[in-house]
Amino acid sequence: MTVAVVTDSVSGVPSDIADELGITAVPFHVQMGEESYLDNAGLDMGEFYRRMDDADYPKTSMPNLGEFITVYSELAQKTNEILSIHISSRIDSTCDVARAAVREIKDCHIEVVDSQSTLLATGLLAIEAAKAARKGTSLSQLADMSRELISKAHVLLTCDTIKYLVRGGHASKTQALFVSVLRIKPLIEIKGEILPFGKAIGRARAIDALCKYAGNFPHPRSLGVDYATDAEEAESLKRRLEQTFPEVPIYISSFSPVVGAHLGPGGLGVAILEG
Repeated sequence: MTVAVVTDSVSGVPSDIADELGITAVPFHVQMGEESYLDNAGLDMGEFYRRMDDADYPKTSMPNLGEFITVYSELAQKTNEILSIHISSRIDSTCDVARAAVREIKDCHIEVVDSQSTLLATGLLAIEAAKAARKGTSLSQLADMSRELISKAHVLLTCDTIKYLVRGGHASKTQALFVSVLRIKPLIEIKGEILPFGKAIGRARAIDALCKYAGNFPHPRSLGVDYATDAEEAESLKRRLEQTFPEVPIYISSFSPVVGAHLGPGGLGVAILEG
């Protein structure tokens, strides 16, 4: 049987790629006022970003134990092996919840992998695993491969402001003051946790920094572009990356509501999985 691959909704695997490769994304949750939504389901993103600064600021939460048990149980009816790749345990406790769910599933071998990253860096790991699974790679081999690739998965982000990261507890007010000067755009790297990487003066230079960052990895297996609101800007960034890496697959993904709640409407990022 083919190994089933599971990830979470913040990994940003594009829906068409998930459908093609059979990747299941367990959804996070977002709450706006009295309304609760599954990540990527039922939300108008334009309206979502317009409400970002309302008193009922969006609150986010990870998948719960029952949701993981449901996903694993349904997949266990089709396969006896599952690889589950998730957001860094230094950002939230999704991996712990997944491992707790594994203990409730019988007659199915499930390996949970902490990607030590998030967004499309995690998504690229899931895509790579799903492609290998379709070729008949065993679960133990997939788990080993994924863990070996963790150190080769990188992501750099920029956004208009880190005030949303401060609200979500992922940045300090001191850092927010540091980049609050007009036109300074923060650069944020994910290395197990969310870390300041630098800053750029203006949007254009911030995007240049994303391209330069990707260029530091000369032989990537795959690349990803994550964006909040500006699809044309994301496509433009993809074209620039294609000029440097003409033979490399590049995936584009829009931020889910949960990611958007923490990065805001100006978020843009590049993910790299080294060869």
